[in-house]
Amino acid sequence: MATVTGIEIERGMVGVYVDGTLTQRLRKAHFIKCPLQEGDEVDVERWIDRVAAAQFDDAWEAALNSLDVCARTERELRRSLARRGYVEPAVDAVMERLREVGLIDDARYAERMAELQSRKPVGVYAFKRKLMAKGVSEDAAAQALEAFDDEQQQAACLEAAKKLWRKYEALPPREGRAKLSQALARRGFGWESIESAIDQLCD
Repeated sequence: MATVTGIEIERGMVGVYVDGTLTQRLRKAHFIKCPLQEGDEVDVERWIDRVAAAQFDDAWEAALNSLDVCARTERELRRSLARRGYVEPAVDAVMERLREVGLIDDARYAERMAELQSRKPVGVYAFKRKLMAKGVSEDAAAQALEAFDDEQQQAACLEAAKKLWRKYEALPPREGRAKLSQALARRGFGWESIESAIDQLCD
């Protein structure tokens, strides 16, 4: 058994320290349902399971409200709920139900994002990095990236190049081309698309 060594309350959140380490932060309303005191001997896993049972309904509502604001990947939603003090078992249970009812689907999310982004001057590599940062799997990302074919990327790169060229057109030609190439690469375009766009622009 572990020992509760500290209880800190701040801005409606309670931090529970066990054996000198912050074990969990949760909302005061949920802590009141599963209270602890300094000096208590506690089975941390069993206590967190009790908290999860007390939190589930609120966590479910919080997840639905979050999805009403905008679409999110599972990783984003998990992080959001964790920051708001929901324990991992409660979050796991909410994710499972969301998947069951089709309210969260990273592959579908990636496809929708790709459809929107493919209409903008966005490089395929930058978009892939964005998907991976949001927790989309390699397979789901690869499927979504099919929207970014060579023709689309060349057109997008040329559009981006036209906007960026204003910053560099006063420079000597070689320097201007080099800086424009670097700027386009930072935006996630491949070198073939970049070369094609710069050749068309400079011609």
